[in-house]
Amino acid sequence: MKKNHSGHYSVGMIAAVLIGLSAICPFASIHAASSAAQGNHVSSEFLYKSSSLDSPLKESAGDASANPPIQEQGVPSDVKQTADDMIQSLSSQPPFSQWKDAELSYHPLGPGTHSWLVQVNRAGKSIGYLIIGTDTNGVYQLNEYGNGPGGPYSMDVLRQSLKSLAETELSSSDKLQITPMYEEPLLAYWLVRSSTGSELCIDAMTGDPLPVEVADGSWKHKLHNNPPPSTVNFLQTQAQSVTFSADPFNPYDDLGWLQSKQKLFIHNTDQFIDTLRISPRIIFSATSINFAFGGPLSINGYQAWRSPDDPSHPILYALTQHHDLSRFVPLKQLLPAGEFYRLDS
Repeated sequence: MKKNHSGHYSVGMIAAVLIGLSAICPFASIHAASSAAQGNHVSSEFLYKSSSLDSPLKESAGDASANPPIQEQGVPSDVKQTADDMIQSLSSQPPFSQWKDAELSYHPLGPGTHSWLVQVNRAGKSIGYLIIGTDTNGVYQLNEYGNGPGGPYSMDVLRQSLKSLAETELSSSDKLQITPMYEEPLLAYWLVRSSTGSELCIDAMTGDPLPVEVADGSWKHKLHNNPPPSTVNFLQTQAQSVTFSADPFNPYDDLGWLQSKQKLFIHNTDQFIDTLRISPRIIFSATSINFAFGGPLSINGYQAWRSPDDPSHPILYALTQHHDLSRFVPLKQLLPAGEFYRLDS
């Protein structure tokens, strides 16, 4: 295996890429990549990444079922402090009780985005995640978080997506460079660059191909130009109990919400809370840029974070479900970017 002029390692053939994924971003058990390797008669030697995506790769052979190494080296102390404080606060609430004393692994999302995936693990399995990034003032913020299996950047999801794309978008002779990315407002994806110069992006949650405008960034002009939200010092906030307004639901099961009469007028936190009391199932849609939110999002509750300095103005995270995963996304990112709709019970 050779390193190219940019300093990144490339892997030829789709089967070999599936092994190399654990080196690029070991967000799941290496056993999944091992299975793919054995099925394609490829060596089961694995490469581990020690810190950032631009750092040298360390080759290591051993038990293919071993868990990926926890990436401690190179993680900013502020990221660790923010993660520790958030997890300590969340674990005091019943839905997150398993997070107490869980194992954490840190993975950079970039390059250049200053975001980190913090995976919460217990007994070798992922039970949740945080994504931590910086605001315009360089202060680390909680971009989103999730409780349960099936979080973003799953190796299994990526592997299946690449297998499908190999039949239509990728040549078996391509050499691929794969980078985990995260961009505001809530866009988690894999950037896949081929040796032929093409680029494509894969949704890190669903594995679906994303529009071509994601790779070149042209989608961003569709975002509303709003003043950046004020900086929140999360070291002083405490997670409150989760408010569930309804059972989980799929926005595609009943498209009645698409009718104009179902549109809601929600422009602030109080209106959001009041609406959920009356209409327990609501949907957020950002129309042509729903992909930037993982939407449309079915919303069936929220979690508030309160600061002792300003308890009357909680920070809200809307609760949306993705299979068995409870995903919490900041309401401040949704309010200016799309519309809310009522789904009648």
